[in-house]
Amino acid sequence: MNDTTSYLVLATPRSGSTLLGQGLQATGLAGDPKEFFGHKMAFWMERWGVSSLPDYAERLIVKRSTANGVFGAKLLYGQLVHLESIARLDATLAELPLAEVLSRLFPNPHLIWATREDKVRQAISWFKARQTGVWGQDAGSDEVKLGRAWRLGDEPLAPGELAFDYDGIAALVRQAEEEDAAIGRFIGESGLPSYRVVYEAFSPRYEELVFDLLRWLGVESPDGLTIAKPRTVKLADDRTDEWVERFRELHMARV
Repeated sequence: MNDTTSYLVLATPRSGSTLLGQGLQATGLAGDPKEFFGHKMAFWMERWGVSSLPDYAERLIVKRSTANGVFGAKLLYGQLVHLESIARLDATLAELPLAEVLSRLFPNPHLIWATREDKVRQAISWFKARQTGVWGQDAGSDEVKLGRAWRLGDEPLAPGELAFDYDGIAALVRQAEEEDAAIGRFIGESGLPSYRVVYEAFSPRYEELVFDLLRWLGVESPDGLTIAKPRTVKLADDRTDEWVERFRELHMARV
């Protein structure tokens, strides 16, 4: 592989992108693909004393690449849009297409599209996470350290924490569909190397697909390397199945 390689996981919420990122990070060979361009970006720019997007990206690559020179980051669709808006404020990037912006910021960039085919289940998972503030992370995450609400281990959701809302779920179905389609269009037009990871296919072959991605990135892995089980706890339960059936029945009655 080249001396430095980077990849960006582009996703919508509850598409399996966190699970994917944990698998790649667990190899010790693929950086630490977190949401560096989300709500924590301003905090880290101030802490590192950088004021421009190129300087921030450069510092990230130094601090968050693995020893083999691989850097990874995750951008939800809204964060990708935000990154582009910040790039438009930089004289060196302002007039460039977004794909060229990414090529200027990240060495040898690759795009990984994390998507989920069942948008109803995705929207219900998203809706439940919004209602409870529980996103299925682990106690060691940066988000926990910053004081955000997460549920740990296999602690069950308490009765009454959730309330079914057809309109709220339907709005998230539409948002997931629209944002996922926008990611697909961008990747198709970017000309950058890309790899599409579908949650429903990835989840049952977690370790196998992570190694597929390493090979695609040109990352050599030692014989016998294994990947620890994911730390993220799946939040789907019997209530999810009930809500899926209820939503689809109501949807059919309204169309």
